[in-house]
Amino acid sequence: MEKRVIAYSHKMKGDLDDDYTLYEDGEVLHEYDRHRYPGGYNLKATLRADQLKDSVKERLLNATDPADKDLAKELLGIE
Repeated sequence: MEKRVIAYSHKMKGDLDDDYTLYEDGEVLHEYDRHRYPGGYNLKATLRADQLKDSVKERLLNATDPADKDLAKELLGIE
């Protein structure tokens, strides 16, 4: 069964991706590029909210649909 996306935040650091997706089960997928050289593109990491910086939590909260704001706050541990 596919998980529902609560928020998706896309950001570029120069020409490198730095994207976060928050799912309804609290999982956060970080898709990013570390550097431009071979092996540095299209990397992925699965994280929990307690592993995120406050700035990333704010990015995700700002990207959340208003109908899902309360759920996103709960999943991200934001009061």
